[in-house]
Amino acid sequence: MQISVKLLATLRRYRPEMPRGKALSLDVPAGTTVDEVVRQLGIPDNVPLVAMVNSGVCKLDYVLVEGDKLALFPPVAGG
Repeated sequence: MQISVKLLATLRRYRPEMPRGKALSLDVPAGTTVDEVVRQLGIPDNVPLVAMVNSGVCKLDYVLVEGDKLALFPPVAGG
């Protein structure tokens, strides 16, 4: 199944070939979770991140479906 993935901010370093602001199209098996995509992209387990699917925050065990748009970015803090 096809999904699209965007890596934002400091997570872009794991796919430097991705054009800025563009999504990567991935072909993944049915039943793939967000966590499995994170690992496939080479992002280490100890890197904190926030995952959003179709503009909604989700957990890493979220099961993706055909056409999902996954965005991954580091947590944001401010004061």
